[in-house]
Amino acid sequence: MKKIVFSLLFCLLSFLNFAQEKTLNEILAGPWRGFSSEQIPNMGEVNTGVYMKLVFNEKIDGSKTEYPFYGTNQIEFIYTNNFGTKTYFAVVNVSGTFNVKDKTLYVNDDSFASYDSLPDGMNWELGKFKVTAYKDQDHLGFFLLKGVTLDANYNVKSGSKVYYTTDVTYNPWKQKY
Repeated sequence: MKKIVFSLLFCLLSFLNFAQEKTLNEILAGPWRGFSSEQIPNMGEVNTGVYMKLVFNEKIDGSKTEYPFYGTNQIEFIYTNNFGTKTYFAVVNVSGTFNVKDKTLYVNDDSFASYDSLPDGMNWELGKFKVTAYKDQDHLGFFLLKGVTLDANYNVKSGSKVYYTTDVTYNPWKQKY
């Protein structure tokens, strides 16, 4: 048992080491800016811009493996049809857990706080995704969350990508990391 606790604390301290002065709670809280990409039948690849902020229920101190959180994820969808191009927004209430051992956030879309009506018979859908936290090696001082979207049974959706950065100036429509 002591070996497991020591290993978890070592992993946590290693993760905190690259965080410099910010705590792990502050880093993971965000804000995060990025994109989600998924293959949709009859539409092909669909991309959305995302902006997420999280709140942890307790301090991440390594005393346990998983830490719960809640927050919001704002989704931006740009769509072009015969009438032109328009941007649609939805704000989703999220919750989930952060696993200290594998540095992974498991995020569930719980409910819509607000949303724009989509055109052409399209609808917003709640989902889930998992992302792993990394230090951004190419952009000093920033952190990344990279992962995939999941189906209802927590299987990876084919062709899905989720990417977030702590660089809130990141523009998912113009920049690619």
